[in-house]
Amino acid sequence: MSPDPVVLWLTRVLLFHDPTTDYRFRSKERAIACPAHPDYPIPARKSLFGKGNQCGLPIGNLTSQFWGNVYLNEIDQFVKRELRCRHYVRYVDDMILLSTSRDQLAEWRAQIGEFLDTRLKLRLRPDTRDPFPVSLGVDFVGWKTFWNYRLPRRQTLRSGARRLQQFERQHVMGMWNGAAQRIDIERSRSGVNELVASMASYSGHLRHGASWREWRRMLDRRPWTAGLLLQRPEQGWQTGERWPAGILDSKRFSRQYGRFIRSADERTLIFCQVGRFIEFFGPQRELAARVLRLAQVRMGRGGYAFSVGFPVALRHEFVSRAIRSGVAVADVREAGLSASGCAARVVVALWLPR
Repeated sequence: MSPDPVVLWLTRVLLFHDPTTDYRFRSKERAIACPAHPDYPIPARKSLFGKGNQCGLPIGNLTSQFWGNVYLNEIDQFVKRELRCRHYVRYVDDMILLSTSRDQLAEWRAQIGEFLDTRLKLRLRPDTRDPFPVSLGVDFVGWKTFWNYRLPRRQTLRSGARRLQQFERQHVMGMWNGAAQRIDIERSRSGVNELVASMASYSGHLRHGASWREWRRMLDRRPWTAGLLLQRPEQGWQTGERWPAGILDSKRFSRQYGRFIRSADERTLIFCQVGRFIEFFGPQRELAARVLRLAQVRMGRGGYAFSVGFPVALRHEFVSRAIRSGVAVADVREAGLSASGCAARVVVALWLPR
């Protein structure tokens, strides 16, 4: 008995809608919150607002890459079948042709320009480079590629530095005549999350080339990044948030404190509030006793036998003492009780020596 036939319906839907007449614009910079503003970050040649509503696709939209590949399939066929270029690469609207003859490349460029104009109603950018030796490096998809290594574009590194400068300007406060910096973690939670996501994106991109020194130099110029971003040498390029909100999800104090210890480095003290006292346990106890000159006491709490501490009222005095010793401080405070009855704690602020 034969199976039931399968019928496949193919439907093509054409949308005729002008997105420039009905849209919602979002921007972090109020000065460029209008596409007509001269400082609008997207150039007219890449924006629908500069196309006169005659052609173009929204930049950054997935349909841009898809329809770009569909529409430019003809140029691929032309280059491979008509021009018979053996070494040809295209990524959306960026093309590379390789040949041992400079004259051959110049001729191909003229033929491609004519084909785009007559068949696809497109044109090459006027600043298209003349044929050049590959030993100078090929600037393509965000990298300058040589035969044995790749370098990131300077623009990519400058963009990452501007992102850090923007966060520093908005969320990093100078304290004590420049001797320290403070970041209000909870008040700046959305900004912190955006920065971590942005830096993880940059590190994910830069890890594919020879850019480690530039990456480290960009972060080392801003010491506060070491206290906010978690980067372990054994994990290479992996970048995350040192004090994520979910670090306090545990229902037991010992697990909460254990997560703090794993997030802190050897030059960071965790000022963990326990009732009316700031207490230190485990490896933190030794660092606090040495830096803050505290005497240890025997106090069994959360599986720790010994601790050192001081009253909450003296918090700022001991923060100042830690900063003067070159030690960063993560200020952890109680934020009520969780459903299990355990005190919920939150990283309120981060104090960093300059």
